[in-house]
Amino acid sequence: MRTSFIPALALVASLANAQLSLIPDSSFGNNSVVNLDPGLSGFLSYHFVNNKIIVQNLDMSTSNLTDSRITMLGTDGSMDSSFGTAGSFSCPLAYGTAGLEDFVHNSGTADVMMFSGKKFHYNGTLDLTYGTAGQTEVFANEIYRKVLPNGNLLIRTANSMYQLNPSGQPDSAFGINGTMACNSTLSNSNNAIFSSHEKFVALHAGSSVMEYESNNSSLRKMNYTTGNYDTSFGVNGNAQYQTGSSSTIIKFCMMNDNSFVNYLFDDDSAVKFLTKTLSTGMLDTSFGSNGRIDLPGSLNGMNLLYVQDFTMVNNHVVIPVLDNSYPRKLLLLSTNGNNLGTINGQPLLDTGITTQIINPDDKISISVKDDYLYLMISPRTIKRYVISGAVLTAKENNKAINVQFANPFQNELNLITNEEIKSVEIFDKSGRLIMESRSSKNINTSGLQKDVYIIKITTQTDRVISKKGMKL
Repeated sequence: MRTSFIPALALVASLANAQLSLIPDSSFGNNSVVNLDPGLSGFLSYHFVNNKIIVQNLDMSTSNLTDSRITMLGTDGSMDSSFGTAGSFSCPLAYGTAGLEDFVHNSGTADVMMFSGKKFHYNGTLDLTYGTAGQTEVFANEIYRKVLPNGNLLIRTANSMYQLNPSGQPDSAFGINGTMACNSTLSNSNNAIFSSHEKFVALHAGSSVMEYESNNSSLRKMNYTTGNYDTSFGVNGNAQYQTGSSSTIIKFCMMNDNSFVNYLFDDDSAVKFLTKTLSTGMLDTSFGSNGRIDLPGSLNGMNLLYVQDFTMVNNHVVIPVLDNSYPRKLLLLSTNGNNLGTINGQPLLDTGITTQIINPDDKISISVKDDYLYLMISPRTIKRYVISGAVLTAKENNKAINVQFANPFQNELNLITNEEIKSVEIFDKSGRLIMESRSSKNINTSGLQKDVYIIKITTQTDRVISKKGMKL
């Protein structure tokens, strides 16, 4: 398994409609795929920590499924031996009144593991300095927990908010001894209705979080310093997100400009569709057709089964779907916000995952971190793609990579650059690796057919640029 880390990629221009290029990351796991221990089952939560991945699965080795197993993977997908015992440790699923809403989060400057109000070290032992002997109070009917920018932990119940400081003690500066009454729109909910991946409750500008409650079809902006909803947001405090008489939000994703894209289910027609809400809380009527994009029930003669997750890649929406050979294939669908687009030139991208899935709902999670797209596929499969279309991040290098070549090219691909080349990989439009060359700026391409290819160039300093090229 290769251990080189692939940095961000340069922009790849679209050819016609919106296009997205995803390259299976051959440096991750076994040709882009990691299969966790066979003794594990469905993913409960996951988190990215310093270019590593922490995942939480049900531990099948425990009687009555009373424990979860926490695993840390390195950037190449291998088990991190410095974590727990040989890369993992078991943790009881529940303490007190807590259930399956365990999670991992970032607190201040340190990444910590929090499970049902307990804090664990990376070696799997309890941090006895946190809270009371490692345990903070677990409140009845907790709705969500969210780490704030100041490192405090925000805990929301139906009628109250609590803040704990990074040491797990009530923050005396918040409310009265760390507690404040808040609007109770969510008072009819007895279960945590937010994603355990901390993506449903999104931090928003202005000391607030976005809260969605399906019983009242309410998407509102909660100020966590006052405990009140922002009545200037949307219409009387309610974000406008739906078109039609009745629809349920499956998930929403916040954008950099504090707008958000919504993934909804139409309760009347059973159609899944997308909308966009502006940062003001008003519906963006320029999105799609009158503010709405209906997702197709079938494509290319295949019936599509949508899962309950999606992610944003730049201005693309990427949604995992299964075709009518379900569960034989997993596919991806992309849209640029106005029209259906393509991934690697295809309206549906076959990921090659053949995991037998009993039920498509909430069995597949999708996430973007830095320049990678991750699929978490129950019961224990992770697949990673390199996103060709990201921008070099400042932490990698502020100097742009300058690599040129004749495009279209013929029987030789000649790279014009001052960079020292480590490798050149050429992929077809489906993301399949066709050929690879080492330490050469002149590649014999006489064996390639006339077509469009994705060319990934890695320098000796492990910087990467990806470009489209046409072979004549």
